[in-house]
Amino acid sequence: MSTKPSERIVVFVTPAQKLAISNTAEGLGISVSELMRRAVLNFNATSEQIKVAGLVERLRAPKTPDALNVALRHVAEKAAAREAKTAAVNASQNAAAAHKAALAKAQPEAESPHSTEPADPGDSDSDEGEGASLTGGHSEQ
Repeated sequence: MSTKPSERIVVFVTPAQKLAISNTAEGLGISVSELMRRAVLNFNATSEQIKVAGLVERLRAPKTPDALNVALRHVAEKAAAREAKTAAVNASQNAAAAHKAALAKAQPEAESPHSTEPADPGDSDSDEGEGASLTGGHSEQ
């Protein structure tokens, strides 16, 4: 494990076993604790259990925020705010245009709804085209 050992396990041994363990550790140049850890880790089943326990411990540990995830979340929030602002501006412009169109449509009807004369002579409903005169007859060409 990469962390400094902090848990204690008490193991009862006979005086002879304690002397043998101490002499072995001294001969290897390591502490009794290190000798015991290495001995336990040499048993495959126990070694696998320790690895799994270490993984579980890491999964349960509180996670510090990942800098990349924080940056990506910040960018996503800004993009969402920008899109919301654009949508609000577009909705406002569309509402203003619709209001203006409604006012323009209502204004000519309010001025003269039964007018018999066209407002512009060029807007006449006559099918006679360019050859028609203002008096209703055809011009000679």
